[in-house]
Amino acid sequence: MALTNRQRKPRPTVENIGDTSRVPTNQQSPSFHKKYIKRVAKTTEDASIDFDKDYEAKLRKTIKVDPDIKSLIEIFSDFEGTKEYETLRKIAKFYFENNYDERAQRIISSLQNNKFI
Repeated sequence: MALTNRQRKPRPTVENIGDTSRVPTNQQSPSFHKKYIKRVAKTTEDASIDFDKDYEAKLRKTIKVDPDIKSLIEIFSDFEGTKEYETLRKIAKFYFENNYDERAQRIISSLQNNKFI
């Protein structure tokens, strides 16, 4: 019976609201509406993906795959004697070069290069 007659606790109230501005008030720039701000993309004639670029270990991301695909990648890596991320890099390069025409490769390269401006 005690559970059904519970009194509601009062909601907490905030007495002092903190300053949540990320920019100091004395250096605020004029605000622009977001629709007027354009993202400038890099345009290069021969944009290509560098599959041989080395990254530090802390910059690598986790990728979620099915257990059987993970097992295959481990087998491929062990068979070649390489790391799993190197095997995935080779797979991505092979897929990129063999499954897309020149136009699609340029579009994908442009998207990839603009992603890391």
